[in-house]
Amino acid sequence: METQTQESQETAVTTVKPVRIFQEVELSFTENLIPVQIPVKQFDNQARKVRCRLYQNSVEYVVQEGTIVSYSGTRPDGAVFQYSSESRPELVFVDSGTIILTVTSFMTEVYGRFPIDIYLLSDDGDVLGMFNLTLNVARAAITNRKIATLTYKQCVDATMSGIQGFYISEDGYLVMESDDELGLMKGSYSSTMEKVAADVYDKMVNSSIDGNGYLNFQSWDDLGLVFSLDEESQLVVQYGEEKEQ
Repeated sequence: METQTQESQETAVTTVKPVRIFQEVELSFTENLIPVQIPVKQFDNQARKVRCRLYQNSVEYVVQEGTIVSYSGTRPDGAVFQYSSESRPELVFVDSGTIILTVTSFMTEVYGRFPIDIYLLSDDGDVLGMFNLTLNVARAAITNRKIATLTYKQCVDATMSGIQGFYISEDGYLVMESDDELGLMKGSYSSTMEKVAADVYDKMVNSSIDGNGYLNFQSWDDLGLVFSLDEESQLVVQYGEEKEQ
């Protein structure tokens, strides 16, 4: 039986690359064809690239290096997007005579079906050719992508950055107010946020009296809080760089 060493396991983990889905389509400048549909999921974030192989009069058209490629469209909500190989070469470029374009998160933010126009341009802005695709964005289960992709660390960071203040409730509990801007409506449930809330409740602050009779406070490091007593023995909570209560 062969076993991997800890070093080789760590190397294997760190060399995992993000998933990229390539879809190859054939398009014609001259024939009147139904635009090819590109199916994607709502909120896809640059996970899908489309390789466009072009034809002119049934003969493959080789896109020359240096040709400017621009693609644009209008989402169902009326928002317009436009990307160019001049300004975003990592999203759209020419590769071995074909065009590679990326489906961005902005394009998939709103579900629905809408056309995309792709233009080939010279340096002077002359249109060398134009063709169409149809993007078919399937609706996601929820409209809040922040919640859908939320990790425990992101939730803690959002809670920490949204801290607005502390106060003592009427029944003597220390209460922290935080606007995490995650948009989870009242009555909703997230297991990630539930765990963070439980950890805040259990770990936010613990107090004890040491052998010298001093009252000590121990706080949860993940929230970056500092607990202390002022000269009048009132609890002081410091949080953030400039905020203090």
